[in-house]
Amino acid sequence: MLADEQVDAIHEASLAILERTGIRFDSEDARKRLLKAGASNHSTIKGVITFPRSLVEDAIRKAPKHGTYYARNPKQDVVYDGEHLFPYAGGGDPKILDLETGRSRLSTYADVEMAARLGDALENDSYASSLVMANDFPSGLVVPKTMEATMRNSAKAVAGYAPNKETVDVLVKMWSCVSGGVEELRKRPTLSLSSSPSSPLTYGENNCDVLIRSLECGIPFSPVPCPICGETGPMTLSGGLAQQNAEILGGLVLMQTVDSSLPVVYLGRVCVMDPRSGRDLWGVPEEALVSVAIVQLARKYGMISDTSGMASDMTRWDMQMGLELMMTVLPPALAGAESISGLGAGWEGASSLEMMVIGNEVFEDVFRLMRGIDVDADSLAVGLIDKVGHMGNFLSQAHTMEHVRKEEIRISSLWDKRTSDRAAKEGFKPLQEAARDRVRSILKAHVPDPLDRDIERDIERVLRAAQKTLLR
Repeated sequence: MLADEQVDAIHEASLAILERTGIRFDSEDARKRLLKAGASNHSTIKGVITFPRSLVEDAIRKAPKHGTYYARNPKQDVVYDGEHLFPYAGGGDPKILDLETGRSRLSTYADVEMAARLGDALENDSYASSLVMANDFPSGLVVPKTMEATMRNSAKAVAGYAPNKETVDVLVKMWSCVSGGVEELRKRPTLSLSSSPSSPLTYGENNCDVLIRSLECGIPFSPVPCPICGETGPMTLSGGLAQQNAEILGGLVLMQTVDSSLPVVYLGRVCVMDPRSGRDLWGVPEEALVSVAIVQLARKYGMISDTSGMASDMTRWDMQMGLELMMTVLPPALAGAESISGLGAGWEGASSLEMMVIGNEVFEDVFRLMRGIDVDADSLAVGLIDKVGHMGNFLSQAHTMEHVRKEEIRISSLWDKRTSDRAAKEGFKPLQEAARDRVRSILKAHVPDPLDRDIERDIERVLRAAQKTLLR
């Protein structure tokens, strides 16, 4: 999408932003670490740190090029090697589209359990990423209780977030119960965390605290800037990308003052403002463009690329939704993104179990497109064409069934491919209703790998003790 010189221009703009404008860090600990590493206080603005070019480029060189994100079940480890795509659900929505009524409501602990169990069963949901939150608990316990429901109902690698360092400590204690101790968790961290700095160019105190404490505990961390072009970032796509890149690189420097050995993902989330309403838009061609650019920037740095995708701005089930989902997911996938989030995205801050199933199926199509066309002696079938001859039929040839079994043509179990006559005879269901049936079927049949009962009791003890800290 971008020529090499355009990627270089965005990089240079980011370095200029870091050197001239700098980033505001509201944590004294973070500022001290950065100054010790070679950054400087801004000449006139208190709390703002500026970064010399050499410091940033050194941090880029030190960043791990690939990495493994561990799962409770080692068969589910996410191993980044630059050659594979690992999709996953979004995370942290406060609402859900109710499976029975279809209406948006606040999500609960039971919803987190259902989403985690469904994601555990879906082959294209690579992470357990707490699609929604356990809002039926006091605010201080929402994140730990969400984590509890997730870890009980999925054996996949868990990606989450924490609002403060005290919550990081609780999450680490919870996962230490599973790993067999803090040091065992360090060797094989089954949890990764992220948080979003405040665009433009600000890391709040809690952002800094969570980043530092996570890495101190051996938990991989990635900053997730989310500038909105026209509101919290420049209206231009390249300006938004340059600012977001500066925010990521400034965070990377801070991370390396704590630990430079843990894997880190280049998590880019630029979106655009609707000039008519001020609403942030995700299901637009510009989102696909910036996602591809994010892949290219990550590749320039040798970092793992993670973009948004599978996005729509529709507020109901509609043809436009499907068009926007494929438009936003396919370009970054074909560009070589290593992770794309978005499974389960609904509308207006609500996630959807039906959309998790639909998104899983969309990714099956995406993977088929990525696989491309085989061109070899067997697939060209010159001898077979000669054998069948003029006005012949290939249906009875062994070659045909052999390549059906090899999935030359992807056969979907969700998309309706019946003839109109057959559909009229058998009855027709809208896609969302077919997906709802699939959700119910999976939730009824799928049993995730359970936690040992002693481990569950240990986690419960950690949560009881955490109430004294988190509910003050």
